[in-house]
Amino acid sequence: MGLMDFRVLGTLSAGDARANPRGQRARDVLALLVIRRGRPVSPEVILDTVWEEEATRLDTSVVHTVIARLRRSLGADSITRQDAGYQLATGAQVDADEFTRLVTSARSLVPEHQHRLVDLLRSALALWSGPEAFGGVSEALVATERPRLHELRDGAAEQLAERLLCGDDPAGVADAVTLMSELTGREPLREHAHELLMEGLYRSGRQAEALGVFEHLRRALRDELGIDPNPDVIAMHARILAQDNDFHQRATRRPIARRGSAPLPTTSIIGRDDELRQIAQLLDAGRRLVTIVGPGGVGKSRLLMEYARSLPGQTNLVYAELPCVSGATLADVCETLARAAGITLAAAAPLDTLAAGLRASDILLLLDEAEWSLTACSVVVDRVLSRCPGVRVVVTSRMPLDLTGESLLALGPLPAPPAGAALDVLMSAPAVRLFVDRLTDHSPGLTLSGEDYHRAAEITRRVDGLPLALEIVAGQSVSSSVADLLGLVEAPLDLEAAERDRDQRQRSLRETLTWSLDRLPGQARTMVRRLGIFDGPFDMAAALAVVGHVQTPAGTADVRSSIRTLIREAQVQVDRRDGALRMRLLRTVQALMREHLEDAGELAATAARHREWYAARWRGQPLSDSMIADIAASYPDYLGALRSALDTGDPHTLGDLAIVLSRYWFFAETGREGVAYVRRALASGALTDRQIAILRLLEVALLPQDQGTAQRATLDALAADLDDEPDWLGRLHILRSVGPYVRGDFSRALACAEEAVAVSRERAEHHLPEALGAYAVMLAAAGRTDEALAAGQEAWRLIAANPSAVDLTQVVPKVALALIDSDHPAEALTILDRTLARVERELGLAPASLFTTNAGWAALGSDRPALGLRRFAQSLAHLAGGGNLLVTGEVLAGAGAAMATMGCAGAREVLTVADDHLQSAGAVLSPWQQAIVRDRRALLPEPDIAMILTTSGFERAAALIRQAADQRPVA
Repeated sequence: MGLMDFRVLGTLSAGDARANPRGQRARDVLALLVIRRGRPVSPEVILDTVWEEEATRLDTSVVHTVIARLRRSLGADSITRQDAGYQLATGAQVDADEFTRLVTSARSLVPEHQHRLVDLLRSALALWSGPEAFGGVSEALVATERPRLHELRDGAAEQLAERLLCGDDPAGVADAVTLMSELTGREPLREHAHELLMEGLYRSGRQAEALGVFEHLRRALRDELGIDPNPDVIAMHARILAQDNDFHQRATRRPIARRGSAPLPTTSIIGRDDELRQIAQLLDAGRRLVTIVGPGGVGKSRLLMEYARSLPGQTNLVYAELPCVSGATLADVCETLARAAGITLAAAAPLDTLAAGLRASDILLLLDEAEWSLTACSVVVDRVLSRCPGVRVVVTSRMPLDLTGESLLALGPLPAPPAGAALDVLMSAPAVRLFVDRLTDHSPGLTLSGEDYHRAAEITRRVDGLPLALEIVAGQSVSSSVADLLGLVEAPLDLEAAERDRDQRQRSLRETLTWSLDRLPGQARTMVRRLGIFDGPFDMAAALAVVGHVQTPAGTADVRSSIRTLIREAQVQVDRRDGALRMRLLRTVQALMREHLEDAGELAATAARHREWYAARWRGQPLSDSMIADIAASYPDYLGALRSALDTGDPHTLGDLAIVLSRYWFFAETGREGVAYVRRALASGALTDRQIAILRLLEVALLPQDQGTAQRATLDALAADLDDEPDWLGRLHILRSVGPYVRGDFSRALACAEEAVAVSRERAEHHLPEALGAYAVMLAAAGRTDEALAAGQEAWRLIAANPSAVDLTQVVPKVALALIDSDHPAEALTILDRTLARVERELGLAPASLFTTNAGWAALGSDRPALGLRRFAQSLAHLAGGGNLLVTGEVLAGAGAAMATMGCAGAREVLTVADDHLQSAGAVLSPWQQAIVRDRRALLPEPDIAMILTTSGFERAAALIRQAADQRPVA
């Protein structure tokens, strides 16, 4: 027979006749082979995976029997046998692969060609023949694959609806309404889908129905999760009420999560007004380190979030959740802070680089939960404060950092009223107010009698006013009266011991949490235990995949509904930021659940599902805004999954995780962190040849530019290995052009860039704008300025309609550099300034060094040396460690030329250090840059003998640049 066609987007079937394998075991074995297509699966693995507990009583003969039955029904060549095991026939087609390809193609369209998006997404969604992927297959077997495909489908439906709503075609709007009606029916709490449905209904003249959708969502969110709709949905509701018909400026792309943004509180804060004022007063009085200390569960993190929310919008704020693993190192803490602040660290000196990057800033650092890495956090904060006079820090921790100048704000439990107090005293007591507020969150419309208030007061006394305990108890109100709740807390919770020492605190909080968790039904305990594998916030799709199949005496548990109940009962917290609704466990709950996972013997299986979810999310897909946004929002879990894959040597996920994280590290300019992981993955022996080639390419990309002839030879050799991978081949040729360019071999650089353009035009259209940008740069350096301008204009035209974050950060700087080297610096400065403002304002991304460096040259060439100097000084924040001699030399040369133009002291010293760096790197400036530096150097007076004998280094040069930049207003 010919190629076998397998369908999993609905009921599992095979062949043109849509044959459905007969028998549960046959369906499950076929599903496993489909999921692991392209890789042989041993009979032992099939037996363990499909037969689960029964496998211990069986041998692999049952597997061979099922395979034989499948071959008889599907064709003898449908499943092949190799030494390593069984697999689908080579070239077998699966509808899920075509679906993923179409969705990926839609995501990667250049803006100029987005008219094709509707057709691609319609074709993708038409492949679904049923509401559930892998229909008929045992749930445990597809626990991660089914939610992944469902989330990909639902995201594609939203993207298609967004596109349809961008136009004025009534039929398109009607189609969007149909799509979103179906999606909101499947996902009644999916807020963006409701927002789109509201818009579509309103534009169809169905205003009452649109308002009804909002009310239905609002009630569902309140009833299920105890929260209100997000600001975008509320804004849509307001527009409909105001009959605002201008929908043409709607955003069709969700922004990337802002670096260092604080979570938005989802509940009101009660009884902490004095503490909020104290934090502000301490900082206003010149205190630079405030540590909020207190026992676990007292509300330190909640207070920090509220303080962040209370700050003016123009505050230069960076919020970071510190690593919550016991083995967190000083480098881990530095990397966490650097990532939040948008600073690139040098590999050899992360702490020094972090301090240097923050030296000239006035950032307010908010650091949450320092107790998990107390020693490392103390060292980092001490160094930052000693070297960065404008930085202030607010930390939460169960213990002080014990640093000079530290101001402690001791946060205690909320005051509970004394026994026998009058009703008005009870009702005004902070602990009672919080408890009642949380009760009404879980049970809207609840009315308490006077007797209920007395019972509530007794509850607050029995738990010593600890906010976490009050929220946990209030969470039980879904199924209990206030009188019932009082009975639940008859036993003391031993919370007083929380203020003595760390071990006591852990034991005390453990008792509180264990008391709460023990009350859950067995399946709910299983779910929250498995959710403990997450390191950070997660969405419902990830939760479904990682929790997996949960069996109860009555059958299979409804995991989605149970998780919503856990949220209502405060066992799982809502984490809302950047418009997205996610969940998380409290750090202490997470640590306890990891212990329970291990005790239950479920840690390995849960960790495997966790790895697979994050490995499969972007497997085989090109760089996109969606990828970057997803990794940014779930970075702790992507990294945790990679560490787990490295520790277990998991060949199924290791390569995919290392590749997708490397793409993020490259985009976010955090290569120092990534190189070590990439090298560990390459040394693991668990990668395919394809993954090895891609990771070798990415290793080079993450290193400082051009490490020499050996690196260039590595890149040249990879061209043959990646010939069948156009996405990576285009990236390879762009990277191959860099080394020759910086060393002055412009003809070779141009040849490499030409290859990148050719591959992109023929096989990887999404790479074409960046490839053209690189080609324009090389043409300009080679003196072919007319062709350079034409290539740059084509690149700009392809992205100008609606540039993505990837376009803005990867393409625009190249187009600008081509303009600069073609002697059009004013035009370059215009597009760079506009893009810089958009990147910082809309995307929340710190400007990459390539942006600020190119903007410095453009300003210098436009006779704005003060602005140029300011931009070069910004670049120093990325290069403070001095690890990248090539880029450092370029920045120093530009800054020195700007200083020479303005007659600043120290200009010659800076230019001399620049010469040293460039010479050490074996690099040269572009001809245009060389001419600018030569002309500006000629403005300097001849040096005297003392200056000639003076030896300067990077630190001295950087200090001179910062001093000059601070003293000169920008024109």
